[in-house]
Amino acid sequence: MDLKLLFDEFAASMVRERSLDTSERLSDWSAAVKSRLVRLGKRRGYAPFVTDDRRKSGSYLWDVAWCVEDKRKRGQPPTGAGVPGLEFPAAPYRRLVLTAEVEWGRQGQRVGTQVYRQNMEEVFRDFYKVVDARSQTKVMVYTGWNFPDQCGAEGWFLHGFRQILLDYEAHTPGDQYLFIEFDDIAHELRGFSTDVPRRGPKAFRMRALGDVPYPRRWDPKRA
Repeated sequence: MDLKLLFDEFAASMVRERSLDTSERLSDWSAAVKSRLVRLGKRRGYAPFVTDDRRKSGSYLWDVAWCVEDKRKRGQPPTGAGVPGLEFPAAPYRRLVLTAEVEWGRQGQRVGTQVYRQNMEEVFRDFYKVVDARSQTKVMVYTGWNFPDQCGAEGWFLHGFRQILLDYEAHTPGDQYLFIEFDDIAHELRGFSTDVPRRGPKAFRMRALGDVPYPRRWDPKRA
């Protein structure tokens, strides 16, 4: 999967949103990010699962997942696991293609406080979920709020993600990671990627995919 294209499409869609306020990045932000990832998955022909989907089978282990499902043959009733009358899933589920977690951590102001550390801890805790996922493409969406030193190519988040990947012992060669970062200090949406090498040392070099500016305040009254 082309992670540069995926990030560009996500960023272009996200910055067009004008009903969000960066000072309150909570449930509305999560819903906006998830809806865009679902839309991008459908555009690519995958069956998306999302935690806030109201359908049966909508909730899954990760915030968003793209799956390959077989199409039902004409006239074939929906079945599940070979059990008559069971309608989950509507079509035979085959494999995961992409898994994504969205975690904003905790908002705060002062460096060195418990809140500053908890912001990173909560994001890293969710990152372990995508590391364990059996999908080739894994996405982590996060923010540094207004904390300094957490975002950017030399920030603590990317440093921590890379260290977690270096410590992990069950990688599948060819897996790829996309990190989508909201930097409220620079007011930029950034993308970074890395992959599991097929041979040689596990360097996990982080590659910058681009950055897109966003407004200081996304006010619905000015939409």
